[in-house]
Amino acid sequence: MISVVIPSYNRKDCILKLLEDVYAQDGAEFEVIVVDDTSPDDTVAAIRREFPQVTLLVNETNGGPCVTRNRGVLAAKGEIIVGFDSDVSIDDRRLLAKVRDAFLKSPEVTGFAFRLLMSDGVTDDKPRWWHPVAFESGRNRPFETDYFSGTGYAFRRGEMIAAGLYPEILYMHYEEVELAHRIIDGGGTIHYRPDFSVLHHANEVSRRSEIQVFYKPRNQILLAVSCLPFGKAIGYAVPRIFYQFAKAVKGGHLGDFRRAMKDALKKSRELFPVRKPLKLHTLKKIERLRKALPT
Repeated sequence: MISVVIPSYNRKDCILKLLEDVYAQDGAEFEVIVVDDTSPDDTVAAIRREFPQVTLLVNETNGGPCVTRNRGVLAAKGEIIVGFDSDVSIDDRRLLAKVRDAFLKSPEVTGFAFRLLMSDGVTDDKPRWWHPVAFESGRNRPFETDYFSGTGYAFRRGEMIAAGLYPEILYMHYEEVELAHRIIDGGGTIHYRPDFSVLHHANEVSRRSEIQVFYKPRNQILLAVSCLPFGKAIGYAVPRIFYQFAKAVKGGHLGDFRRAMKDALKKSRELFPVRKPLKLHTLKKIERLRKALPT
């Protein structure tokens, strides 16, 4: 069975449309789990009223996307997790059936990264292309990747849990990067599938400026501390710190940069005792993936 896991925060109209699309799926057995992260609007009441068959979990406090997704995965009964952000819609009524069939045909694959299209259903969501090959050469063909977007994906539940799920210390941003790397570190594989597509309406509830000026510089450091051997961590983090500092000076948000660095230092102290650097062969595999296809 497939468990569809959807994190929810203050997007009532979007999530109701998504739930309508999910329940229109044909050819697959599935359950739907929505985890609401203390939405200030009436999302919870609307879901209970219009989709009583949904398993609806409500966080007591705002925990962020990582906490919210993890709660849904742990509550799931299916062997396969299909995850959608609440600001997507699905125009393929057999998407879940196709995902199930793909897992059956490819038992060696841990998960699939979906293709993300804009609202017009034609244009790719290029800003969310973080795959190891160039956008133009990769968007129309399947390939093995070291990345997926939380906007649309599918994984074997057991392997997600074995990899540690989403790193909750990050709150948001770069969480998919770390989880993807942990899955590869455990011997798993992730494939990009352009034929598994969703429409992303980019209804940005979270403040993009906060992601860019705080979470991105902070989480780049935390990712390095958590995943990389010391030498590689320094080589990864230092140039990014200088770049983010210059960007902060130019953009007039130096205070946010200082706040990000202060919080990165604090949380790095929490991470050091439990950090698990990726294995050498994992790092080499990621390097090979980024060189495997022409760019």
